[in-house]
Amino acid sequence: MNNLCTQCRDNSHCADKGPGMICSGGKCMRKPGYCDDTIPCPGNQKCRNNECGAECLDNSECSGNTYCSNGSCIQKPECGENADNPICPEGQECVGGRCQAKVVQCTAEPVYFDFDRSNIKPGQRAKLDQVAACLGDPNAAPVQLAGHCDERGTEEYNLALGERRASAAKKYLVSKGVDAARLSTISFGEERPAVSGSNESAWSKNRRVEFNPR
Repeated sequence: MNNLCTQCRDNSHCADKGPGMICSGGKCMRKPGYCDDTIPCPGNQKCRNNECGAECLDNSECSGNTYCSNGSCIQKPECGENADNPICPEGQECVGGRCQAKVVQCTAEPVYFDFDRSNIKPGQRAKLDQVAACLGDPNAAPVQLAGHCDERGTEEYNLALGERRASAAKKYLVSKGVDAARLSTISFGEERPAVSGSNESAWSKNRRVEFNPR
Protein backbone atom coordinates (compact mmCIF):
# COMPACT_ATOMS: atom_id res chain seq x y z
CA MET A 1 0.00 0.00 0.00
CA ASN A 2 1.52 3.33 -1.14
CA ASN A 3 4.74 1.45 -1.82
CA LEU A 4 4.85 0.38 1.85
CA CYS A 5 4.44 -3.10 3.26
CA THR A 6 1.35 -3.44 5.44
CA GLN A 7 -0.16 -6.33 7.30
CA CYS A 8 -3.66 -5.65 6.00
CA ARG A 9 -5.80 -3.41 3.86
CA ASP A 10 -9.21 -4.41 5.27
CA ASN A 11 -10.71 -6.63 7.93
CA SER A 12 -10.79 -9.65 5.65
CA HIS A 13 -7.02 -9.81 5.76
CA CYS A 14 -7.16 -10.30 9.53
CA ALA A 15 -9.75 -13.07 9.65
CA ASP A 16 -7.09 -15.73 10.18
CA LYS A 17 -5.39 -13.84 12.99
CA GLY A 18 -7.92 -14.84 15.63
CA PRO A 19 -11.37 -13.83 16.87
CA GLY A 20 -12.30 -10.17 16.93
CA MET A 21 -9.35 -9.04 14.80
CA ILE A 22 -9.77 -6.00 12.54
CA CYS A 23 -7.53 -3.98 10.27
CA SER A 24 -6.52 -0.62 11.66
CA GLY A 25 -3.78 1.56 10.19
CA GLY A 26 -2.48 -1.33 8.12
CA LYS A 27 -2.11 -3.60 11.13
CA CYS A 28 -4.28 -6.40 12.45
CA MET A 29 -5.46 -5.74 15.97
CA ARG A 30 -8.23 -6.92 18.22
CA LYS A 31 -11.37 -4.78 18.08
CA PRO A 32 -11.56 -2.62 21.25
CA GLY A 33 -14.06 -4.08 23.70
CA TYR A 34 -14.25 -7.45 21.93
CA CYS A 35 -15.19 -10.44 24.03
CA ASP A 36 -16.22 -14.06 23.67
CA ASP A 37 -16.16 -17.29 25.66
CA THR A 38 -12.37 -17.24 25.79
CA ILE A 39 -11.76 -13.48 26.00
CA PRO A 40 -13.55 -12.11 29.07
CA CYS A 41 -14.48 -8.51 29.73
CA PRO A 42 -12.54 -6.55 32.34
CA GLY A 43 -13.93 -5.93 35.81
CA ASN A 44 -17.70 -6.33 36.17
CA GLN A 45 -18.47 -5.65 32.51
CA LYS A 46 -20.70 -8.13 30.69
CA CYS A 47 -20.21 -9.56 27.19
CA ARG A 48 -23.14 -9.02 24.82
CA ASN A 49 -22.91 -9.82 21.11
CA ASN A 50 -19.12 -9.98 21.42
CA GLU A 51 -18.90 -6.48 22.89
CA CYS A 52 -18.08 -5.58 26.48
CA GLY A 53 -20.60 -3.30 28.15
CA ALA A 54 -22.20 -2.35 31.43
CA GLU A 55 -22.70 -5.00 34.08
CA CYS A 56 -26.45 -4.56 33.70
CA LEU A 57 -28.99 -2.80 31.51
CA ASP A 58 -31.99 -3.46 33.75
CA ASN A 59 -32.92 -5.28 36.96
CA SER A 60 -33.40 -8.58 35.13
CA GLU A 61 -29.62 -8.83 34.70
CA CYS A 62 -28.99 -8.58 38.44
CA SER A 63 -29.47 -11.39 40.90
CA GLY A 64 -30.17 -11.87 44.56
CA ASN A 65 -30.66 -8.80 46.71
CA THR A 66 -29.33 -6.37 44.07
CA TYR A 67 -30.77 -4.03 41.43
CA CYS A 68 -29.41 -2.20 38.38
CA SER A 69 -28.27 1.38 38.92
CA ASN A 70 -26.20 3.30 36.37
CA GLY A 71 -25.04 0.10 34.74
CA SER A 72 -23.98 -1.68 37.94
CA CYS A 73 -25.70 -4.22 40.17
CA ILE A 74 -25.78 -2.80 43.69
CA GLN A 75 -27.24 -3.89 47.01
CA LYS A 76 -30.93 -3.15 47.45
CA PRO A 77 -31.73 -0.67 50.23
CA GLU A 78 -33.62 -1.82 53.29
CA CYS A 79 -36.41 0.67 52.58
CA GLY A 80 -37.47 3.35 50.13
CA GLU A 81 -37.13 3.28 46.35
CA ASN A 82 -35.85 -0.04 44.89
CA ALA A 83 -36.34 -1.87 48.21
CA ASP A 84 -38.35 -5.08 48.37
CA ASN A 85 -40.31 -3.56 51.27
CA PRO A 86 -40.23 0.24 50.78
CA ILE A 87 -42.13 0.99 54.01
CA CYS A 88 -40.47 0.65 57.41
CA PRO A 89 -42.25 -0.97 60.38
CA GLU A 90 -44.37 1.22 62.62
CA GLY A 91 -42.29 3.48 64.84
CA GLN A 92 -39.40 3.57 62.36
CA GLU A 93 -38.54 5.80 59.43
CA CYS A 94 -36.43 5.38 56.31
CA VAL A 95 -33.19 7.35 56.40
CA GLY A 96 -30.64 6.85 53.63
CA GLY A 97 -32.20 3.53 52.65
CA ARG A 98 -32.17 2.09 56.18
CA CYS A 99 -34.94 1.77 58.76
CA GLN A 100 -34.19 3.42 62.08
CA ALA A 101 -36.15 4.50 65.12
CA LYS A 102 -38.26 7.53 64.29
CA VAL A 103 -36.79 10.63 65.89
CA VAL A 104 -39.31 12.50 68.02
CA GLN A 105 -39.20 16.30 67.70
CA CYS A 106 -40.06 17.90 71.04
CA THR A 107 -41.34 21.45 70.80
CA ALA A 108 -44.00 23.74 72.20
CA GLU A 109 -45.17 27.31 72.06
CA PRO A 110 -42.53 29.79 73.31
CA VAL A 111 -42.27 30.52 77.02
CA TYR A 112 -42.82 34.26 77.61
CA PHE A 113 -41.26 36.47 80.30
CA ASP A 114 -41.95 39.76 82.03
CA PHE A 115 -39.78 42.77 81.27
CA ASP A 116 -36.21 42.35 82.52
CA ARG A 117 -37.11 39.05 84.22
CA SER A 118 -35.93 35.48 83.74
CA ASN A 119 -38.14 33.62 86.21
CA ILE A 120 -40.65 31.11 84.81
CA LYS A 121 -44.17 32.42 85.35
CA PRO A 122 -46.74 29.89 86.63
CA GLY A 123 -48.85 30.37 83.52
CA GLN A 124 -45.94 29.31 81.30
CA ARG A 125 -44.99 26.10 83.08
CA ALA A 126 -47.42 23.88 81.16
CA LYS A 127 -45.38 24.47 77.98
CA LEU A 128 -42.23 23.28 79.70
CA ASP A 129 -44.10 20.33 81.19
CA GLN A 130 -45.13 19.36 77.66
CA VAL A 131 -41.52 19.40 76.48
CA ALA A 132 -40.35 17.47 79.56
CA ALA A 133 -42.91 14.73 78.89
CA CYS A 134 -41.85 14.52 75.26
CA LEU A 135 -38.16 14.26 76.18
CA GLY A 136 -39.03 11.20 78.24
CA ASP A 137 -39.18 9.32 74.92
CA PRO A 138 -35.77 7.66 74.35
CA ASN A 139 -36.06 8.50 70.65
CA ALA A 140 -36.55 12.22 71.28
CA ALA A 141 -34.03 14.58 69.70
CA PRO A 142 -31.98 16.85 71.98
CA VAL A 143 -33.44 20.34 72.37
CA GLN A 144 -31.76 23.72 72.17
CA LEU A 145 -33.31 26.40 74.39
CA ALA A 146 -32.99 29.78 72.69
CA GLY A 147 -33.38 32.90 74.84
CA HIS A 148 -34.63 36.18 73.34
CA CYS A 149 -35.29 39.73 74.54
CA ASP A 150 -37.14 42.81 73.39
CA GLU A 151 -35.20 45.73 71.95
CA ARG A 152 -34.83 47.73 75.17
CA GLY A 153 -31.43 47.62 76.86
CA THR A 154 -27.92 47.31 75.49
CA GLU A 155 -26.91 44.47 73.22
CA GLU A 156 -24.54 43.08 75.85
CA TYR A 157 -27.18 43.21 78.59
CA ASN A 158 -29.81 41.54 76.43
CA LEU A 159 -27.47 38.72 75.44
CA ALA A 160 -26.89 38.00 79.13
CA LEU A 161 -30.62 38.27 79.89
CA GLY A 162 -31.47 35.90 77.04
CA GLU A 163 -28.99 33.38 78.43
CA ARG A 164 -30.53 33.66 81.91
CA ARG A 165 -33.96 32.97 80.44
CA ALA A 166 -32.71 29.93 78.51
CA SER A 167 -30.91 28.67 81.62
CA ALA A 168 -34.07 29.11 83.72
CA ALA A 169 -36.01 26.99 81.23
CA LYS A 170 -33.28 24.35 81.30
CA LYS A 171 -33.23 24.30 85.11
CA TYR A 172 -37.00 23.79 85.17
CA LEU A 173 -36.83 20.91 82.68
CA VAL A 174 -34.03 19.22 84.65
CA SER A 175 -36.17 19.52 87.79
CA LYS A 176 -38.81 17.53 85.90
CA GLY A 177 -36.37 14.69 85.27
CA VAL A 178 -34.93 15.66 81.88
CA ASP A 179 -31.28 14.70 81.41
CA ALA A 180 -29.29 17.95 81.27
CA ALA A 181 -27.07 16.43 78.57
CA ARG A 182 -30.05 16.51 76.20
CA LEU A 183 -30.49 20.26 76.63
CA SER A 184 -28.37 23.13 75.38
CA THR A 185 -28.84 26.89 75.71
CA ILE A 186 -28.14 29.85 73.48
CA SER A 187 -28.98 33.54 73.62
CA PHE A 188 -29.84 35.76 70.67
CA GLY A 189 -30.58 38.77 72.83
CA GLU A 190 -32.59 41.27 70.78
CA GLU A 191 -31.21 40.05 67.43
CA ARG A 192 -34.18 37.90 66.37
CA PRO A 193 -37.49 39.53 67.28
CA ALA A 194 -40.57 37.42 66.64
CA VAL A 195 -42.69 40.54 66.11
CA SER A 196 -41.66 43.93 64.74
CA GLY A 197 -42.69 47.01 66.66
CA SER A 198 -41.72 49.33 69.50
CA ASN A 199 -44.68 48.78 71.80
CA GLU A 200 -45.66 46.41 74.59
CA SER A 201 -47.71 44.25 72.23
CA ALA A 202 -44.57 43.45 70.23
CA TRP A 203 -42.17 43.45 73.17
CA SER A 204 -44.22 40.89 75.09
CA LYS A 205 -43.90 38.42 72.19
CA ASN A 206 -40.17 38.98 71.89
CA ARG A 207 -39.30 38.22 75.54
CA ARG A 208 -39.25 34.47 75.12
CA VAL A 209 -37.50 31.11 75.08
CA GLU A 210 -38.00 28.92 72.02
CA PHE A 211 -37.52 25.15 71.71
CA ASN A 212 -35.38 23.96 68.80
CA PRO A 213 -34.98 20.18 68.39
CA ARG A 214 -31.47 19.25 67.21
